[in-house]
Amino acid sequence: MKVLKAHEMAELDRITIEDIGIPSSVLMENAARGVFNYINEKYPSLKRVLVVAGKGNNGGDGIAVARMLRLKGMEADLYLPMGEPKGDGALQLKIYRNLGYEPLKERPIYRNYDLIVDALFGTGFQPPVKGKVAETILDMNASGVPILAVDIPSGLSADTGKTFEPSVKAVATVTFQFPKLCHILYPAAKLCGEVVVHDISIPERLAENIKRDVIAPSGLKLPEREPDTYKNREGHVLIMGGSVGKTGAVVMSALAATRTGSGLVTVAVPEGLNPTFEGHLVEEMSLPLPGEERLSVFGVEKLLKEGERFTALAVGMGMDRYEEGQDIVLELLERWDRPLLIDADGINNLADSGELSLLRDREGVTVLTPHVGEFSRLSGLSSEEIVCNQTEVARDFSGEFGCYIVLKGARTVIASPSGEVFVSTRGTPAMAKGGVGDVLSGVLVSLLGRYEEPLEALKLGVYLHGLAGEIAEERLHRESLRARDIIRDIPKAYKSIENLLKTSDTNSQDDRQG
Repeated sequence: MKVLKAHEMAELDRITIEDIGIPSSVLMENAARGVFNYINEKYPSLKRVLVVAGKGNNGGDGIAVARMLRLKGMEADLYLPMGEPKGDGALQLKIYRNLGYEPLKERPIYRNYDLIVDALFGTGFQPPVKGKVAETILDMNASGVPILAVDIPSGLSADTGKTFEPSVKAVATVTFQFPKLCHILYPAAKLCGEVVVHDISIPERLAENIKRDVIAPSGLKLPEREPDTYKNREGHVLIMGGSVGKTGAVVMSALAATRTGSGLVTVAVPEGLNPTFEGHLVEEMSLPLPGEERLSVFGVEKLLKEGERFTALAVGMGMDRYEEGQDIVLELLERWDRPLLIDADGINNLADSGELSLLRDREGVTVLTPHVGEFSRLSGLSSEEIVCNQTEVARDFSGEFGCYIVLKGARTVIASPSGEVFVSTRGTPAMAKGGVGDVLSGVLVSLLGRYEEPLEALKLGVYLHGLAGEIAEERLHRESLRARDIIRDIPKAYKSIENLLKTSDTNSQDDRQG
């Protein structure tokens, strides 16, 4: 599913109205019907509703909702704190009055209602809210009454995950045709509550050139195994890292890579710590490299001599942050010619070196998997800039340096050098634990070692990892989930995706037959 910005949605509206010929009043009626249907389904025993409407199209949607609720026999009041609307909103108000209804003349007592419908501002609004309307929003929030937002919670910007004061705190949002960035990215997404996307007759094909998508199971490609396959054909990945006090990071990455499907997994670790790794790994092999408590740069030469047997390399997990670590990462960027995933201290060492131009110069596939702090060190952007604009900052960095970015957070964003951006909404707050990122690196390098198309590997890996976390949380408890629990539930996540794809294929066949 595409994720749009305000100007993109406005352009789709324009094309639908002017070129296709669907009147704007019809789109408004369709939007209002979606909100009305949601209220009927979610709140079947509702008695008193207050619709708070603005002067623009969002207000017109709200007035139409108030009319539909009244015609159903519900006690629904309409409040216009900004005065009477214009355009299609004025037409909706005229219809409302023609039926014998009138907006409230006095400020309502918000707590006297069972539900408040927020229809003050839509996607075209630029925050912050000021004056009397700001007071209205504060009163709505303070009432304790559930608020349903029409399109977006008033006070937010459609184009960012940033929050603004004041903004409506909704329990649910009914948006139209496509989600917007504020519905997907935190912290704004917290104010949206449950997000429902309602079809208002804008053709989906109009958005086909927008390169911003939510990852859906139907867009995933699962690995395939030929009947006569063997372990070397299923990828041999190398996981490089580890230092005193951080041996677990590499172990978890290796276990995750095996569980994800790699035919062979080898860990490249400091020879002084090799006995520790040997004691924790069974199916996986080890490649001891020079170094006692952490890796030496001289290990790169040994690794490259044996490099022909590996299909992908991940570096950085538990590596530590040190000058020789910078040299290791830079050497790999210059001399390793197959897919290279850089994570954790691999990213920190790259940032510390200041040699980001090597990313641009590299011919092979490069994937960086930073969390917000690591990406801040790489890009020089503040954490707030990154969190609120994940899709944009990831896309810009990816395009500038010719690498794939997997920007980890409450939402994980994948950006490709060609400008495509994918957002994963899978995962759970229970995954805010040490080691979870190391597991993701193992999953991703496993798939990079098997797929010809890196983007297919990254989309599946991020989705699989988040879904496995959700399954583990359900099996255990959100407070007790460990990174290793996610590894255990990767098989269940695979099965879940398979089932979703089978259902999607069946529905598609039924549609064709119909």
